[in-house]
Amino acid sequence: MEPGEPGNGGHEPLRGVRVLDLTSRMGAYCGRLLACLGADVLNVELPGGDRLRFAPTTMGSSAGEEGLLFGYYHHNQRGITLDWRRDDATPLLRQLSAASDVVLASPRGEPDLIAGFEFDPPTLTWASPDALVCFITPFGLTGPYRNWRATPFTSFAMSGHMFPFGPEEGPPVAMPGQQFCDEAGAWAAFLIVATLQGPPSLRRQVIDQSIHEVGLFYELGQPPFSASGQIRTRVTNFGVPPSGIWRCRDGLVDIAAHSDHHWGIFIELLGRPDVLTDPIYRDRGMRIQLHDLLTDVVGELLAVRAAAEFVDAGQAAGLPCALMQTPAQYVQGEQPRVRGFFVESDPGAPGSFEMPGAPFVSSPPLTSFRRSAPTLGESNREVYLDELGHSAAELEQWRSEGLV
Repeated sequence: MEPGEPGNGGHEPLRGVRVLDLTSRMGAYCGRLLACLGADVLNVELPGGDRLRFAPTTMGSSAGEEGLLFGYYHHNQRGITLDWRRDDATPLLRQLSAASDVVLASPRGEPDLIAGFEFDPPTLTWASPDALVCFITPFGLTGPYRNWRATPFTSFAMSGHMFPFGPEEGPPVAMPGQQFCDEAGAWAAFLIVATLQGPPSLRRQVIDQSIHEVGLFYELGQPPFSASGQIRTRVTNFGVPPSGIWRCRDGLVDIAAHSDHHWGIFIELLGRPDVLTDPIYRDRGMRIQLHDLLTDVVGELLAVRAAAEFVDAGQAAGLPCALMQTPAQYVQGEQPRVRGFFVESDPGAPGSFEMPGAPFVSSPPLTSFRRSAPTLGESNREVYLDELGHSAAELEQWRSEGLV
């Protein structure tokens, strides 16, 4: 079946596309997006299981094989086990690749180097020549950092993003989670989808996706320096009043009033209080000089207002502003619920949990939720025996040798 051809009455553009995924957490979101778009993603775990299976979920507890993070990233996928670090895994990797349109890999340094990986040029010796190979690594596969390992924390720091965040007198503040890995995965998925929609000749290439470079070109990183030589300094409240993050009586609001006319809109929303009507405040330069004074005044005026009411009025009047929500407020909010953003991992099944669905809405739907994440080695017999033609005795021998 060609990419884009519907199957079973669906509209997923990647139905019929087979993806072999050896990336673990670095490419987990890429595999997730491809699977939601209809691809048959075969997730290959080391025999001990993907680390996301055992990631802490609440208060430091481990969820074991049913880890929520693994369930989120790997729903819609099948799963097998194979120690892809061992040379004797190469024949099986070659067979798996021959049946795949895309191979995702995250070569790590010793002792977790993928068998058959070569740096110059970056390649997997066992990969089918007709498969699109996509590498997702912390720093890319060229340059002095190509062998370095990294976590989302170090990627956030080395891309320059950590430098501006946090109080001036204290340490920098890091973004939690693995957002940079997910952003790199999203870019990789975009490149893969675009390539698969092109002529077959485009697929015979290698994509080298660097998580570090994705982070570097975020809005708060490289662009301001490239454009103006500006290096962001530590701040806890962005902009010149009324810009910034302000506490109302029932929550936080974020105001981005960067144009001159926004000041007039802002004081009208507050009922033109006498303390702010002095013409001197219309000048942004003066507001910069009077930053501390205005921060105190504006803070007192907003502290008695309802956050949602202020934002509704501000949006209607043309003031760039929004609610600043906690994760719990977002999850419980009406907007994502109305859009159907949250879905059940396995509707009606014991242990099913609610999780974010697709990052977009389309009509007709381009994504589907077909199955929950696989248990460890769930598809071993289906893949090794039924698809690759090996025997049950061979599979049992590989298990005893720790290969699968």
